[in-house]
Amino acid sequence: MCSTPNANNTKPTVVITRTPGQGKELIKELIESGFNVISRPTIEIALPDDHGASLTNAIQRLLDYEWVILTSSNGVTEFVKAVDKIGTQEFPKIAVIGSSTEKTLSNLGIKISLRPNKQVAEGLLEIFPSPEANNKVLLPVAANSRELLPRVLKERGWNVDLVHSYKTIKPKQFEPFDINKLNADYIVFTSPSTVVNFLEMYGKENLPEKLISIGPVTSEEIKKRNLSVYRESNPHDSTGILKCLRDLLN
Repeated sequence: MCSTPNANNTKPTVVITRTPGQGKELIKELIESGFNVISRPTIEIALPDDHGASLTNAIQRLLDYEWVILTSSNGVTEFVKAVDKIGTQEFPKIAVIGSSTEKTLSNLGIKISLRPNKQVAEGLLEIFPSPEANNKVLLPVAANSRELLPRVLKERGWNVDLVHSYKTIKPKQFEPFDINKLNADYIVFTSPSTVVNFLEMYGKENLPEKLISIGPVTSEEIKKRNLSVYRESNPHDSTGILKCLRDLLN
């Protein structure tokens, strides 16, 4: 799936840190656009500590909720797995944050009711309605996710059931990465955990010079590490990353 740079190759080289499943289409399009691509996944998706029991329990009473809020493609995948296991056919209103999250749901035939133009939690909070008769919200998120969304929703009167639907971990096995041998020009970070794990796995000394961030939350993590964001994609998804890197070719 990935092309490998060599001494006689003048194509720019970009490192992708997403899981193989998530990064597959982006890698393909980057290669077709004229990049060498090195895949070095720095996260794996794992079951939460309760092995999904809280999510299963919530989905068994799914119609008790007025809204379900899904914040990532991984969250959608785990939500749908649990729905399929139980055999649920009816859904409350569904809100998502990102276009990739909406696309994942659409591909599964599930319609959404709300998505903000600003693909961050702050964007959803700007347009999310006030509670009425049924003020219950199901919020399946990754372990160690941001606290902003549930905190503000609770402040506004929503009864929020926050459940951990998955967690991201460092890969148990991973290939080495030596910047001096691979001569990468860019690296793409798609979440704060991809940043943290790359540094733990490979060290700051192996970072390519130019860091591409998927969005403001990831950019914040990069800056916390006293590193600079070379470009932040807009929109904050694979489409934005691809556009950002293609623009750098011109």
